[in-house]
Amino acid sequence: MGTQPSRKPVFPPQIAPYIDVAAYLLDARAPAATLYLEKLLSGKELLLLTRAGQAEAKATTRWQQFFRERGYTCLVIDSIKRTGIEQVLDYLADLLRRKQALAANRGIVQTTLRMVALGVPNVGKSTFLNTLIGQRRFKTGDKPGITRGHQWVRLFDDVEILDTPGVLRDPTQLNRRKPAWMLLNLLPYDAALREEAVELLRGILSDSIWEKLRRYYKIPADKFAHDSWLELLECLAAREGRRTDSDDEIDRACRRLLRDFQRGRFGRITLEQAGQALISSPFFNQPADQA
Repeated sequence: MGTQPSRKPVFPPQIAPYIDVAAYLLDARAPAATLYLEKLLSGKELLLLTRAGQAEAKATTRWQQFFRERGYTCLVIDSIKRTGIEQVLDYLADLLRRKQALAANRGIVQTTLRMVALGVPNVGKSTFLNTLIGQRRFKTGDKPGITRGHQWVRLFDDVEILDTPGVLRDPTQLNRRKPAWMLLNLLPYDAALREEAVELLRGILSDSIWEKLRRYYKIPADKFAHDSWLELLECLAAREGRRTDSDDEIDRACRRLLRDFQRGRFGRITLEQAGQALISSPFFNQPADQA
């Protein structure tokens, strides 16, 4: 796969001074792997832990506290269920009131709050924005790369939002994080990464989730093998009556496993834990002993 990090600006840099809020959408299942802050928007960050309904609740709470302890405003949202959307609206309303008060002191009658939505491909920016504004204005889909260009939309008379294409910004971590990104459907499927992606998944599944996975695929306990990534995929292929010595069938089994994980078929799962996973964005506020 030829996925490469982009070094181009996410949006025209000349508009950065006019942005009031930089809303970064992070996948709650892997916040560290999906966070990369833009230098031009330093001090304007609003971190949104999205897809919270698919992540472990306690792990998400720990991530929220982790970010807040480092000085960031961090909210937990689920765009499909509208969880946390009112908090985002309240946050924007409060910022708008403060901006209007400052403008009034300078004799300015009309002012507009401007927010930009940022994040890696397929993290859910457009779905979040559609939920926020209460109508379908942005293209959405379950494949990376749906949003192609920049699009301004007015939320209220005095609040504007800019949607941006998903961009991979971390060249030093791209190759290391590709399996996690593919597992989360943030990158297109790549057969070359299937072993690493499945092993990553295997490493975090509890005994109870393994049992749920076995029952979901209707595999008898004495037939369920998952001691290695290949053994697991062969087991899934055999259950569907497919050849286990065919690479194409193993690949098909892998696609199904990842797709079912992405849709939450095995319950709420978090890939990264706060305080353990490395955040490599050079503009992230690290504690003094980690900076």
